[in-house]
Amino acid sequence: MNPVLIARLALACAGIVVWGLGARMDNALLRWTGIGLLALTLLLRFAKGRQDN
Repeated sequence: MNPVLIARLALACAGIVVWGLGARMDNALLRWTGIGLLALTLLLRFAKGRQDN
């Protein structure tokens, strides 16, 4: 698997968990942190993976 893909999956899972905890505990900081992680995952969509020779 591509390292960028692994990073995207890990950040997406972490973002969903953090956002969910923030929503459940009514904590705005956790919700915004989760949204930020998901936005970072979206930005990584445009990152180039390592080129194999």
